[in-house]
Amino acid sequence: MPENIFPLEPGEWEISPEKSKPLYQQLKEVLAGQIKNGILKADDRLPSEKELCAMYNVSRITVRQALAELTREGLIYRSHGKGTFVARPRIQQELVRVTPFEETLRSKGLEPSTKYLGASFLPADYHLATVLAIPISTDVMRMELLGLGNNEPMVYYRSYFASELGQKLCDLARELSQQRVAFSTFDLYEKAGIPAPAMLTQSFEAIAASREQARILGVKQGEPLLLVTSLVYTAEGRPVEYKQAAYRGDKYSFYITRPVNPGKRL
Repeated sequence: MPENIFPLEPGEWEISPEKSKPLYQQLKEVLAGQIKNGILKADDRLPSEKELCAMYNVSRITVRQALAELTREGLIYRSHGKGTFVARPRIQQELVRVTPFEETLRSKGLEPSTKYLGASFLPADYHLATVLAIPISTDVMRMELLGLGNNEPMVYYRSYFASELGQKLCDLARELSQQRVAFSTFDLYEKAGIPAPAMLTQSFEAIAASREQARILGVKQGEPLLLVTSLVYTAEGRPVEYKQAAYRGDKYSFYITRPVNPGKRL
């Protein structure tokens, strides 16, 4: 993080008590505009609260409200004892279609890679047996992968397969990881000569990072993650993979665009 304070020139970014919007909202929009327009870049340090007060002739309460709003929106972050900095943009992934991990990161200017963390056999408990439609205690293969962008951890995957399919995909994943190829489990089906999945169901929930997740993703225990749970099906409707992907909350956001029925109120 740079030690210099990035100079902000009010100019066209001036705020005024004569405008209809509250001062803190005006200041928030000024700073947000400078971030989005590239005047303030990722990891640039913002002026201190005292300096912002002097630059824009506002109170410290106004500055703190504006900074709090920017923090909630993920545009800035605070580092204890160092100051307030511009956050790196989050990866935004649309939910309408399944986008390959490599494509998603490259579209944001990041170099993707996938690290194979390991695999193991375990007996299917009631939950795994139910979702994969196999007998209880049948061996399943658990595979763990780590998706990275510019060598920084982004998402931690845990996938479960029936043993024979799992063994084939794990062998391929290990080989691709050694070749430093970016991939997700969806890519493995095609590369292994297996018909690609045709459908999946997904659920999304916010969780706090466990000790293991924090260690793997390089975050502090308890930091927010987005857990995406997927059940993957063949064209015939047979479940072939149960996957949980833990995305870093400071790196990823998901969105969806939906039509509104005419005449219906939200």
